[in-house]
Amino acid sequence: MSATDTRKRRLVRARRTLALGTAAATVAGSLVQAQPAEIPSIGADNQVLLAQTATGGEGEGEGEGEGARLDPTVVLLRDLGFIEGHLRAGMALYEAGDREAARTHMGHPIEEKYDAVAQPLEERALERLRSEILALAKASEADAPFAELEPLFAAVRATIEEARGQTTAREQIKGLAELTRIAGAEYQIGLEGGTVSNLHEYQDAWGFLRVVETEARQMAESDDPEIAEAGTRILGHLAATDATFGDLQGQGDFEVDPSRLFGAAARIDIVALRIE
Repeated sequence: MSATDTRKRRLVRARRTLALGTAAATVAGSLVQAQPAEIPSIGADNQVLLAQTATGGEGEGEGEGEGARLDPTVVLLRDLGFIEGHLRAGMALYEAGDREAARTHMGHPIEEKYDAVAQPLEERALERLRSEILALAKASEADAPFAELEPLFAAVRATIEEARGQTTAREQIKGLAELTRIAGAEYQIGLEGGTVSNLHEYQDAWGFLRVVETEARQMAESDDPEIAEAGTRILGHLAATDATFGDLQGQGDFEVDPSRLFGAAARIDIVALRIE
């Protein structure tokens, strides 16, 4: 790893925060408030990238075909974002009072994804993540007050952030692009036929985008101008998805358009290409 990559990795890590914020805010209200960054002109190579993204993404399975072509570190970052996104959706629903739905989201990281991250986390001495997720899920099952869940969520996020801090800025951004791509696939499933047909998948997509938003905001606060610009651009690309969500229960006026999420994923990929 070059000295430049090491410096940027540390800069990104230094800006990490643990605040959940007001999790139960409506999607429309909590989506990116920043003005969309100017979208760069898309050359021939990037048109191919956009076309590949628009053909689809991963649902909640492993996505072995696509995942096999990704760098293992990017796969890990994507999968950790998947875990965090489920928990973010669960926390928001729990705070809003829909505790039954919240518990479903809290249980999915262990059921669906942890096996995929177990070995790389063990190699990084971060295997404690499993017990931290289980503690959060157990508290939700016990109907604990939301205030008791917050520090448990913070502990999970601290471990995930520690894992992210061991990677480069480019790898992190590529992981965010892949997570946005999964959000597009989940959203597409959740709104099949132009209406909310699977509320759980719709909420998953919301949670995944909240992870991307949080990470991008932290990057935008970096002291490194290149990373700060990358974070700002990602926020701008996410802003294009604002109109595609209503509230957490799929209510309100919104435009059913999964292509906005797939397009954002492709443009975040392009942001990663600009990072040295």
